[in-house]
Amino acid sequence: MKSLDFSPTALDAKVGQTVLWINEDSSPHNVRYVSGPRFGSSPPTIRPGSRFSIRLTEPGTIHYFCSIHPWMKATIVVAP
Repeated sequence: MKSLDFSPTALDAKVGQTVLWINEDSSPHNVRYVSGPRFGSSPPTIRPGSRFSIRLTEPGTIHYFCSIHPWMKATIVVAP
């Protein structure tokens, strides 16, 4: 999370991998699930300098966004 955007906005990963978000902005963000395989509960607000990670447990395409800054959208394509 940098410059009010997710980077990258599209990520290819595999089941079993961990995805890490680091908030490098000066404002808070969050990761809100839209569709695809569930990745557990969304974190509370991720403050500047904080991190959040998930372990991918099933294949599919995960769509998510930041509800604080709704134009921030991204996708993770999880392969078996």
